Amino acid sequence: MKGQFFKFKLQEYIHNRLDLKEYEAFFDELNQVDPVLLQQWIAEILEEEDEAVSARIPIPDLSRVHEHVLQKVYEIDPPVTRKTRKMTYWMWASTAAIFLCVLSLLYVFRFKTPSEVSYKSMLSYYENAYNYTIDMQLPDSSIAILYPHAKISYALNKEGIREIKHMQGKVIYKVHKNPNAPFTVNYMGYVTRALGTVFSVDPKANENILIKLLEGRISVGHFGALPKDLLYLNPNEEVEVDLKLHKMTKLTEKVLDKSRIARVDKKLSELIPSFNANVAWTSQSVEFSQTKNTQLLQVIENLYEVSIICESPELLSNSFTGSLNRKEPLEKFLSNFCQLNGCSFRLDNGIVTLSNSARKEGPN
Repeated sequence: MKGQFFKFKLQEYIHNRLDLKEYEAFFDELNQVDPVLLQQWIAEILEEEDEAVSARIPIPDLSRVHEHVLQKVYEIDPPVTRKTRKMTYWMWASTAAIFLCVLSLLYVFRFKTPSEVSYKSMLSYYENAYNYTIDMQLPDSSIAILYPHAKISYALNKEGIREIKHMQGKVIYKVHKNPNAPFTVNYMGYVTRALGTVFSVDPKANENILIKLLEGRISVGHFGALPKDLLYLNPNEEVEVDLKLHKMTKLTEKVLDKSRIARVDKKLSELIPSFNANVAWTSQSVEFSQTKNTQLLQVIENLYEVSIICESPELLSNSFTGSLNRKEPLEKFLSNFCQLNGCSFRLDNGIVTLSNSARKEGPN
């Protein structure tokens, strides 16, 4: 059956009636047929078509037949010839100009002055995934103290401005002073601007922001606001920003001192219930019962309105049982705490740093 089908295709090919789409498949099959058998089939085809003719037609030359068929095909669909393109004078000139531009750019970027290199654009992200406060050094030598779940990004733009995008959580910024590179913190469109100072940005659950100045001087205002529309803070002053109403309220140190007790009570009432009855408090004292140091230090932070950084996380796994008089000085509590836990502390601008004491034991 397959031989009869091929003989039919062969007959169509000899008389130039084979469809163009079938050429490739036909020649593939042609290469697989035995030459002797092929000559026999060609003879049979010619004999069948010329029985009435007395003189036998000679066996055709397949190469000439193929050439004849291709000539007919090329008349309908001539092949595309590729022309060699020559580069004109203008094409050479354009290529040379582009090459010179590339060399110029490489020279500019390779041989920048130190000031240009120091102000190149950079972007870094910082996040605190721990359940305690940590501090991180930014590329400009400033320090960011990140509370749990806090996240920020740092960028130095081409104008040399240090731009912080405050994403979430409370962060205290200890800004490295650089008059040529202003330091800005942007949270939800409200920008805090400083040169060399210490301040905190604390987003609240009620869509408010609390910005507190600990040292130096800062300005706070909406992005793009005119200087007359900014609020300027002195140390120990705060700005509360209502994001819904786009309203800023400045709280002076005197006002904050008067409302301190009520403010602390409110913070403790929100914090302590989550400690599973390990902490109890009254207007006079705070009682601790097998309270983890992590929770203990959170209470101290709110009670004295300070920030505590523990450089030795292993201190946080200890527990504490005892009471604390709410009027007891912070330094006294920290001294007792470090005596029990074998640590030392530093207190600077409302920031407490705890670290392990360096102890050297002599030979037994």
